[in-house]
Amino acid sequence: MAHSQFRNRLIALANDTSENPTGFLEGLSDIHFDWHDELPPTYGFLLFHHRVVRYFNSIVNSRLQPQISAFTPSDLQGMGVQPFTANLGNIDTLGELANFSSSIQSWHNNAHGLIGSATQTPMMDPRQNIFFQPFWRLHLYIDGLFQTVLQQYGDRQHSSQFIDSPAVAGHLEVSHHSWVPRI
Repeated sequence: MAHSQFRNRLIALANDTSENPTGFLEGLSDIHFDWHDELPPTYGFLLFHHRVVRYFNSIVNSRLQPQISAFTPSDLQGMGVQPFTANLGNIDTLGELANFSSSIQSWHNNAHGLIGSATQTPMMDPRQNIFFQPFWRLHLYIDGLFQTVLQQYGDRQHSSQFIDSPAVAGHLEVSHHSWVPRI
């Protein structure tokens, strides 16, 4: 499946469930499983989850009181997870974005298991984990880091051209097809 097919499924899901948070999560369950099951991957870890988190925030999180927030470094340490560390200031090329994605995905895989053990949630099951707050707290944390490097990349490679980090992600998805599986 091409990355555009996953992107289009996510866009359709968001459009179809814009007023239905439960429907969004139920529909995301199959898409998330399919994304995890695809080998080789066509839609990179950070780009896929960035779009998922954006839709979650708009459709689900905006209706919650209180809203789900990203894990803090202290939260992570309390579950035995060392917060992700990297020099984000040096990420400003497509290759560096791809390396960052690979590095944070490896960290994330370990974090999923540790958080699942600490919270007793099925963090390792892509059909179920999207229904649990720890999944979203982890991915909000990761997406915050990704937004930082996306904006940085946009500012350095396309000075003053992009509206925000989602616009940079959209640019990557439509203009840099060969990089999408790696970012």
